[in-house]
This record gives sequence, C-alpha cells and structure tokens, in this order.
Amino acid sequence: MKLLHREDVIEAGYDLPNTGLCANIGQAELEELKFGGEWVLAQDETVVADGHEQRYLYILVAGDVAISKKNDQGNSQQIATLGPGAAFGEMAFLGGGVASADVQALGECILWRFDHERMLEFIGEHGVAGGQLCLNVASILSGRLVEGNKKVLDMGKELQGSLAQLQQAASAGSQKDQALRQMQGKVNNMQNAFKGSEVKKSGSNWLAVAACTVALLSTLGLVGLLLSSDDSVELENASLKSTLKKMEADEEFFTSKKDQMESEISQLEKDGKSLALRNEELAEQMASSESRSMTQIQDLREKLGKTERELSQAKDDLVRAQPASSAQHSPTPSAPVIPAKSKVEEILAWASKNTTLVFPCEIQVSQKAITLQDKDKVASIPVAVGGRLRALSYYPSSKQFIVVAQPNSNKFLATLPITNSTFVEAVKPKYEKYAKGDGAGAGTQLANPLAPRPKPPTRLSSQLPTSGSSVPSKTGFSSTEGEPKVAKGRAKNPQKPENVLDQMPAKPAGGNVKKVDTSDHGANCVCKDCRVSKVGKGGSLFQFDP
Repeated sequence: MKLLHREDVIEAGYDLPNTGLCANIGQAELEELKFGGEWVLAQDETVVADGHEQRYLYILVAGDVAISKKNDQGNSQQIATLGPGAAFGEMAFLGGGVASADVQALGECILWRFDHERMLEFIGEHGVAGGQLCLNVASILSGRLVEGNKKVLDMGKELQGSLAQLQQAASAGSQKDQALRQMQGKVNNMQNAFKGSEVKKSGSNWLAVAACTVALLSTLGLVGLLLSSDDSVELENASLKSTLKKMEADEEFFTSKKDQMESEISQLEKDGKSLALRNEELAEQMASSESRSMTQIQDLREKLGKTERELSQAKDDLVRAQPASSAQHSPTPSAPVIPAKSKVEEILAWASKNTTLVFPCEIQVSQKAITLQDKDKVASIPVAVGGRLRALSYYPSSKQFIVVAQPNSNKFLATLPITNSTFVEAVKPKYEKYAKGDGAGAGTQLANPLAPRPKPPTRLSSQLPTSGSSVPSKTGFSSTEGEPKVAKGRAKNPQKPENVLDQMPAKPAGGNVKKVDTSDHGANCVCKDCRVSKVGKGGSLFQFDP
C-alpha cells in the first residue's frame, strides 16, 4: 500500500462520503476530518490480514474490496464484496486489535483510515461532530449485528426443517422395517412353498433356487440401503448440531461485543461532553482574563497620562518660579536659568522635534532579544542581542518606544524600548551636526534646515542713538540732526528703458550687411534677421497686431 500526500488528494479531488461513517457531520468538520486521517492507495493486495494486528478504521472511497474467511480445512471462502462509501475494520478497531477476516483490494482502490489517537483528538476538538462520529460507528455495528441475527434466524429455520426431515426419515425407517419384515415373511413363505413343491415335483428345483436367490439379494440390498441411509442421517444430524453450537457461540460473542461497544460509546459521549464543558470554561476564563487585562492596561495608561501631565505641570511651575527666585537673590535682573538636562535627554528631546531628520536610522539591539512579527501575527523572526534593525518612527502612544523593522524590509515589525537599543548613539551624530546652530549667531546651521531663518532684531526709536553719537555710514543713520535719516543707495547697473531697441542704429557701424528676405518668416518671427529688419524700420519685437 502507498500513502498519498495532501497535494495528491487535492489534485485528484477525492472527498469523504457524506453517508455511513460520515453521515450528519458538518462540512467544516468533515473537511478537517478529511485531512485528519491517512489516504492510502491499494492495488490487488491484502489490506487487512486475518489474525494479524489491525488498528485502523477504513472507509472505501473508490474501488471494491472482497471480504473472505478461511474454513477449518484452510480454504478461503468469500463472504461479501464492499463498494465505495462502505466502512470496514470497526470490530478490530474498537476491540482486540486483531482482524477476524481477510480484506482484499479488487483492482485499484482509494482508502481513508484513522487510528484511536486521531479519533480521540478529533472528538476533543469537535465535541458535537465527534459524538456524531461515535453514533455513526455504533449505527454501523448495530446494522452488522442485525444482519448477523437475521442470518442466525435463517439458519435456525433451516435447522428446524432438517430436524423435521430427520423425524420423517425416522418414521419412514420404522415403516421400512415393517415392510422389510413383511418382505422377509413373504420370502419365508416362498421358501416354504418351494419346499412343499419340491416334495411333489422334484424336477423343478432350479426354478425354486433362482427365486430364493433373487428374493435374498433383494432383501440384502434393502437392508444395506436402510443402514446406509441411517448412517448419513446421523452424520448430517451431528454436523447440524455442531453448526448450531458454533452459531450460538458466535451470537454470544456478537452480543458481548455489542454491549462493549455501547459502553464505550456512552463513555466517549461522556468524555465529549466533559471536553466541551472544559472548552467553554477555558473560553470564559480567557475572556474574563482578557477583559481584566484590558482594564488594567487602560488604568495604567490613564495613570501614565496623569503622571506625565503632573510632571509637565511641575516642570512649568519650576521654570516660572526660577526667575522670581533669582530676582530675590540678585539686585539686577537677569535671564531665567533653565535646569541643565543630561546629554541623553537633550538628544531625545531634539529627536522628538525633528523626526524627519532622525528616521529612518540603523540601530542595534543592546540588552534583550526581541521578536519581529508580520501584520497577521502568523510568522515571526527572532533578533538576538547585537542584531541590526531599522528604526521607522516613534510608537504613537509613547515616545519611550520606537517601531523597528528589518534593515531591508518593512514586512516584519516590532515595538522596542529606546533603552534596549543604540538609538541615542545613532541619533547623536545628526544631533551634533544639525543642533549646533541653536541660539548661535549668523553663519551657524539651524537645528532644522527646513525651518525659517530668524529675522534680525528691529530697532525701535527708543533704541536709536542720540545726537552727538557716531554711527557708521553703512547703517543709514546720520547724527547731524536729532532724528535718524535714511541714506538712499544707487544701483550699479541701472535698468534700461523699454524702448532701448528703438534707439539702436539700423545698421552696424562699418561694413555692409547683406539683406535677407524675411517675407515668408511671419509677423511674429524672432530670428536674427527678423530682429535686425524690425529694429531697422523702427519697430519693436514686443508689439503685436491687434
């Protein structure tokens, strides 16, 4: 026999029958049962051997099989032939594990089978469908038992008829004995008659001898026939009695198997119900634990948000209170003193404000291994400590975490704490490059190159220098009067007038210019010859006909 793969079964389009063993089972459960067992290809070979171990329950999907049994003389006798949709092997499957008959494949056959472990697993996962499967097995066995009882009754009727024939033969034997005795009496009478005739007529002795010989031979043949008939009747009676005893033993065996199967089916039903109750309890426990977890997560989020708000409020209060405290201790006003932050906090604060410059960036896992998963959470990729990743963005609800992916793909993602990565080391070069211009003068680079540059401070009239002070002339202020005066500058190259082309000479100085025919160029042509022609006539290239 050859086991078939899942792809072969799907390609060939084999399906389990929805009758017999698979009756009243849902389509989804039937599809799982289809690939829960094994698919076998058999061709003119023995599927089940009589007297050997048999631990599978078979369903014939395609082809025919013959069931045969060997008698006491060792000759194989065919009992039945099964077609597609039939099931066999249930007796050995449920009790004993030893086959009671031979099953031979007639040609090419497709079989489906499964063992005890897979059956119990299917019953545990599908309580209702598993119970229905057990009921189907019980129905098949009860049908076989009914057929066996019917055969026993038919054989009992045949035995009763044979016993009636034996009684008739016995009564006929007494009549034959009486007839034999009558015939013997007639033979004796004939002998006596022949004896009497011998005294009277001695010349006819040969006729009397012949008649006696014929009568004697007839009597002996009849006696032999009666004796032989009695022996055959006794042999047949003994054979029928042994057959009847064997059938009674078979009936007791089938009855015990039926009771055993009924007890096993009831136990399986109880196990299925207990498993279903257990599954329901587990589902309820999971639902309750999930709801508790969601509630705890929501509470933690609210506490975290409240803590962040309180921390922000405390920072604001500290900043607002800092100038007042410095004013009390110093006689002159000074700029507010902001508490110094650590280098890491400065880098993280700068990164949170400049995400377009920070992400994406290459980082490494520094402390604890993580696992990347796809969107459907079907496949996962572990990343050990020191593994390279690519940071994509901050986590939406907290900037203490970042979203990471593989270096060359965004299919598998994970959330990673910043403290468990080299994110600060990766951002530090960018911070040092772009953040040096914060608060510096002209010529330095801004933290964000896309942000607008700061405008120069505007001087108010109260900040302008008074009379008598000297101001450089390039600033545009004068000190001769009490108020500032603006110096007007002059452009290096003043703008040409719009009729500059009209003022140009028609011909260049020196030399003759060859005239070119531009009549076919059109009124809007701006080639060199057309420009020279129009300028020479006092026209303009930018004037169009109305």
